[in-house]
Amino acid sequence: MPAAVTRGAPPGPTGYPLVGVFPMARRDPLGFFTDCVRRHGDVVAMRLGPHHVYLLRHPDHVKHVLQDNARAYVKGPTVARVRGLFGESLTTVDNDRWRERRRQVQPAFQPGLHAHFSSVVSRAVAELLERWKPLAERGEPVELASEMRRLTQAIIIRACFGEVSAGDLQALGRALDSAVAHVDRRLWSPLGWLDAPTPASLRYRRALSVVEAFMCRLTVEARHSGPSSGTLLAALFDAAEPFPTAELHDELRAFLFAGHTTTASALAWIWYVLSEHPEARERIEEECRTVLGGRDPRMEDLPRLGDTRRVLEEVLRLYPPTWLTARSPIEDDSLGGYIIPAGALVLLSPYLTHRHPAVWEDPERFDPERFAPARGAMRPAFAYFPFGGGPRRCIGSAFATAEMQMIVATVVQRYRLTLLPGARVVPAPGLTLRPSPALPMRAHRQ
Repeated sequence: MPAAVTRGAPPGPTGYPLVGVFPMARRDPLGFFTDCVRRHGDVVAMRLGPHHVYLLRHPDHVKHVLQDNARAYVKGPTVARVRGLFGESLTTVDNDRWRERRRQVQPAFQPGLHAHFSSVVSRAVAELLERWKPLAERGEPVELASEMRRLTQAIIIRACFGEVSAGDLQALGRALDSAVAHVDRRLWSPLGWLDAPTPASLRYRRALSVVEAFMCRLTVEARHSGPSSGTLLAALFDAAEPFPTAELHDELRAFLFAGHTTTASALAWIWYVLSEHPEARERIEEECRTVLGGRDPRMEDLPRLGDTRRVLEEVLRLYPPTWLTARSPIEDDSLGGYIIPAGALVLLSPYLTHRHPAVWEDPERFDPERFAPARGAMRPAFAYFPFGGGPRRCIGSAFATAEMQMIVATVVQRYRLTLLPGARVVPAPGLTLRPSPALPMRAHRQ
């Protein structure tokens, strides 16, 4: 049952007429929201442009919205700004449409596909390491953020469609980068809701057209000759209820965008953190030498790579790629003693909840041992939710976690990555939380 309403309106920052706190929030979203919860607590009310916003931080409140009362919340109006990337896919639809789509898509993420997926990951990492050889020999730096995007794009494209040409990988990768960059720029733009035909919007539409043309060609070929075995496309083709072409393309587009952006951001942060914490890097290097002995990891090896997994989980705590998510109640709800009115915008931030001082001791400190089983069992369930939670938890979270663990375990056996002296890296909150302005590193052969 919802908590009884015992208070008035939640506290929050004072904004300006019409625009509310939007000018302050857009300058530094992370800093602004961090200051909001520090000053006002676990439930913060504010006006953000046209939206009445409630920012929630406490794990119990997150659990209420994402799990206990999930049926009363929908994705809300902010979905419009990312619909070009995700279409009418599982990522964006609500209610009965979402439940039906989830049933259709779920078979594409069954454990039976893990073997094919792991071979795709291993091949893409091998190609990455081969590209680094001449750079390492010449002592030239690599820009890890873009390298991780290129790597995860190759993985998700092949996981979806199977074998594609190098030219297709490059062309599609450029289109994905261009589309994501455009959405990143618009997310905090005061005119982001406009769809005027500017040069930037035309480039964005061309990028989406490249993605659409690629999907059309590959799906038509697959219908004629059969999809590659083990791919996500093959699994979607085998769904009990066939997908209409438009819905199939929406899901594939969502796989392509969501399947590389978040993983690339997380991997970039992993290499940054390992460069800053050599003791953690040395521990996972030793673990990988002991467990793998120089060979590539397989899926069955991952449970024995505990140090690697704990480093990954701690990086996802500090730098969750999906740093902010939104919901909107379809009817009045009560939470923490406050009324949350229907149609309001409810913001949940893993970045903030993962730093809640009542849950996480010394929350800014990097400490992978937080995720030792005994310590993890003592925390509230939604103190940690880098992949969301409840019914709408990311459907690909197990694949993404295995992918990152395999990549790290392979790379650390071949290279030691160190941040260039003087490089300053800060979190940039956009579609994902990425290191900015760049992540220049040297790759030293092990």
